Amino acid sequence: MTRQSSDAGEVNVQREKVDAFSERVAIAIKKAGGATLMAQKAEVSGSVLRKWRSGQSDPSRTNLVKMARAAGVSLEWLATGEGDPEGDAQAPRESPEPEFELDLENLEEVAAKVLAMLEKHRPDISARAKARIVRLVYEFYVRQGKPMDEASLNNVIELAAFRY
Repeated sequence: MTRQSSDAGEVNVQREKVDAFSERVAIAIKKAGGATLMAQKAEVSGSVLRKWRSGQSDPSRTNLVKMARAAGVSLEWLATGEGDPEGDAQAPRESPEPEFELDLENLEEVAAKVLAMLEKHRPDISARAKARIVRLVYEFYVRQGKPMDEASLNNVIELAAFRY
């Protein structure tokens, strides 16, 4: 049901319907550059991807969308086999554009406050978890356009720290 060009990186899908979901998954995997790349791009394990390809299980809606984006095929085609495989496909997302401009002075202020509070209340948290909490608080700060009050800051830190 597929026609491959001589270029190993390019997979051309014929416009006719590919009946079995597992066949469409196999095509999507080829278009994504192989199973390893598809798993990375769609943020799933290789074993889960193999189960979808073999028909042992079906992906969630979220994972179906990730797979379609990773392969650059239309979601409708991947899910149903109908429509143009290239129809409404979105280009694979390498790295998302930042939603805001980085303000280093405010980042430094947020980091200092958060780290001081974490040292005081939760010194057992790993450096990586601390960095994630700083990022979370900074993103909140940027979206709000103003610093968090102490009570809100404490609540966010406690919620985030509980997760880590």
